[in-house]
Amino acid sequence: MFTSQASQNVLWSTKASLLKRLALIGVGVVLLAGAAQLAVPMHPVPLTFQSSMVVLLAMVLGLGLGTQAISIYLIAGFCGLPLFAEFMGGPAMLADPSVGYLFGFIPAALISGYLSQKGWGRNFISSYAAAALGVSALFACGYLWLAAFVGFHQAFELGVAPFLLAEPLKLIVVALLVPRFWKA
Repeated sequence: MFTSQASQNVLWSTKASLLKRLALIGVGVVLLAGAAQLAVPMHPVPLTFQSSMVVLLAMVLGLGLGTQAISIYLIAGFCGLPLFAEFMGGPAMLADPSVGYLFGFIPAALISGYLSQKGWGRNFISSYAAAALGVSALFACGYLWLAAFVGFHQAFELGVAPFLLAEPLKLIVVALLVPRFWKA
C-alpha cells in the first residue's frame, strides 16, 4: 500500500519552473487565509477550516512547497497582515492562547507532506491516515500551548473536545481530494 518511492504530483514536479513554484506557494497562502475566515467563533479557539487546509496543501503541494506556503502564511500573519481567523494578525498574536495551533501548522505540514510524497496520498485510506497524523500534531501543539494558559483539563475542554466531531469529517474531504493530485 505504501511505497518509499516518491509519487509524481499532477500540479508540479521537481523540474517545475521557479515561477510555477512561486505561484503554487502564493495560491496556497491565499487558500489558507480564506480557510481561516470560514470560522465558527468560539473562545479561545475558533473552529476554522485552517487545519484541514494545512494538511491538504501539504499533501497536494508536497513537503517542500507545502511547508513553504504555510511558513510564508505564518510569517505574513505575524508581521501584521490580517490573515488569521477573524482577520487577526500581528506580533501580539504570539501571546494569544490559541497561537499554539498556528505553530502546529509546521509539524502538521511536515508530517502530512512527507507521507504524501512517500505514497500515502494515492488512495483514500492512506490519505486519511496521513492527514489525521498531521492534524494530530497540530492539535498537540495547540493543546500544550493552551494548557499553559488554562491548565490541561480546561485546555482539553476548550481546545480539543469541541473539534472531535468536526475534524474527522473535514479530513474525509481532504482524503477524497488528495489522491486526485498524485499519480504513480
